[in-house]
Amino acid sequence: MLELNKEKFLETELGRELKYCITRWDKVLGICSRYQWGTPENRKAKAAADKCQVQWEVYQMALRQFYGVEYCFTRTDEYFGVVTQDEEDWLFKVERISSGDKAPGIKDFGHATSTTCSA
Repeated sequence: MLELNKEKFLETELGRELKYCITRWDKVLGICSRYQWGTPENRKAKAAADKCQVQWEVYQMALRQFYGVEYCFTRTDEYFGVVTQDEEDWLFKVERISSGDKAPGIKDFGHATSTTCSA
């Protein structure tokens, strides 16, 4: 097994694409929840979310195969990211920030601590 240097990994093409995939997945899941089930908008967002999930499963398998670490995707109203099941080891975490009257944004906190993991 290779040793995982999170910072260097996230700077690689694979790491950047993984982070993009997770960020997009979080975004389209939010879009899914805004539209009534079965509407064209909901179906389009659901299809995009399904693609992100499949892509994530490949990234997850690669991380497990090469680094021996099992990560999972997690999201709440406060943050989203990639963390181990025991919530001890974050690959990355993005905290949501509120910007007054503007739409909520995100703030990247890199490798933060303790939250919930939902596989």
